[in-house]
Amino acid sequence: MLIETTVAIALLAVIIVTILGAFSAITIATRRHQQQTTLDLVTRQEAEFIKSQAYSAAPKATPYSNIAVGGYNFSYQVLYYDPTQVAPAPQFSAAYGDNGLQELVLTVTGPNNATETLDFLKVQP
Repeated sequence: MLIETTVAIALLAVIIVTILGAFSAITIATRRHQQQTTLDLVTRQEAEFIKSQAYSAAPKATPYSNIAVGGYNFSYQVLYYDPTQVAPAPQFSAAYGDNGLQELVLTVTGPNNATETLDFLKVQP
C-alpha cells in the first residue's frame, strides 16, 4: 500500500510540474507576442506620422520629427530616387540628389532590443 501511494504521489507531482511548465511557456509567449504587436503598431504609427509631415528635400538639415513613445528608439535612412539609373531598373540611393521621391527606411527598436524595419515612400507634392 505504501509503494502504491508513493508511485501515485510521484505521478501526480510529474503531472502538476508539466502543467505549470505549460502555463509558464504560455505566459512568456503571450508577453513576447504582445511586445511584437506593440512594436509593429508603433512602427506603423511612426511611418504615418512622418508621411503626414511636409516634404523635406534635405532631411539631414531639416529632419522629420518622431513621435514620442517611452522605451522605443526611432531612426531612419533616406534614399533618393534617380530616374536616369535604368539598368537594371531605376534605383534608390543615399548618394543621389533629391528628385521629389524618397524611400525612407524606418527602424524602430523597442523593449528587449526587438527591432522592426519598414520601408515606405514619401513624394514631394
